Amino acid sequence: MGLPIAPAYHTERKELVTLTNRGRQHGPIGGMGQRPNAQGYDLNRDHMKLESPEARSVARLFSDYDPHVAVDLHTTNGTQHAYHLTYSPPLHPNTPAAIDAFLRDGLLPHVTNEVRDKHGWEYYYYGNASGRGGGERGWYTFDHRPRVNNNYIGLRNRIAILSEAYSYASFEERVLATLYFVEEILDYVHEHGDEVRRIVAEADAASVVGESLALRAAPERSAEPVDILMGATVAEAHPLTGRPLLLRADTQYVETMYEYGTFAPTLTERVPEAYVFTRDVGDVLTRLAAHGVVIEPLDGTTPMSFEAFYIDSVQTAARPFQGRNERTFFGRWAPARVTLYATGNMLVRTDQPLGRLLFSLLEPQSDDGFANWGLLADDVEPDGTTWLYPILRVPGG
Repeated sequence: MGLPIAPAYHTERKELVTLTNRGRQHGPIGGMGQRPNAQGYDLNRDHMKLESPEARSVARLFSDYDPHVAVDLHTTNGTQHAYHLTYSPPLHPNTPAAIDAFLRDGLLPHVTNEVRDKHGWEYYYYGNASGRGGGERGWYTFDHRPRVNNNYIGLRNRIAILSEAYSYASFEERVLATLYFVEEILDYVHEHGDEVRRIVAEADAASVVGESLALRAAPERSAEPVDILMGATVAEAHPLTGRPLLLRADTQYVETMYEYGTFAPTLTERVPEAYVFTRDVGDVLTRLAAHGVVIEPLDGTTPMSFEAFYIDSVQTAARPFQGRNERTFFGRWAPARVTLYATGNMLVRTDQPLGRLLFSLLEPQSDDGFANWGLLADDVEPDGTTWLYPILRVPGG
């Protein structure tokens, strides 16, 4: 069994250690590095558009080494709870159901129980207690979109786990909490190796052509309230700066609230047989290839039925995020009469292992695709009273 380890996702800004980065986090006392890379990107939001060399390297790692299981290790701040570590499986609704079940029904409960029995520490699903958007107070997870590492890996048909050690635990406890977590994961995966290989192989072999998959999603409330272990912190003075540090206290109480730990689709679309590129669309094909998507030439003599996406409107975010103003497309797919050039056309089939990821990248209404990130902004052209999306598709299913 191979075990690739990356001690840090990026190093160039991690080396810029100051005493004020994450200033209330309890250690290391010598300070911490910065989150963005030299381009100013949060690398854990770049897994779809692949703007950074680091994100492209991770995509290449998964194409070349193809690990069955990935664990992404972080430290989190926010809510003062009583968990030494919180975790998350992939959150995108299009994640293969068997991967979700393996984690939620098997690995994660087992690891939680083992750590509790051996070390007396509590772990739970990642969340923050808040009344998000003025709504009811609940335990809210983060984002379903595959720009985030564990969600991205889930759409690659691989088992992905996010680990978030508790920021207000001491540095030593954070290291131990992460060590215990990884050790128990490795033991469980080793004992269930045949099941892991079967789940991954079946996900790769399953075609998504004709399936109705999510393009956008919203948090989904649990059927019943859950008991969340809340905690507290005490303030200590940083020995070098005198600034306050927060250290978890041995305080624990239960607060019952609904959990928003999963996502339900708010917009779906049937997966086509393929997408067709009839003209240059910048470096979109290069980015697809960087993800590991298989692309093939299509000659103009092949008889096919096509659909074009007719754009009714586009909403562009007022503020940039990750260096781009995100765009939301509205419109519809409809049959189109298309005459292909004899050469120069490219075909991308969805009946390939990365079909789920491909669908999220190329659908114009996807909330994390190339169109959303503005990578096709210069290729959306008016056609009479409508706009046409520059990528065609071949219906299927």
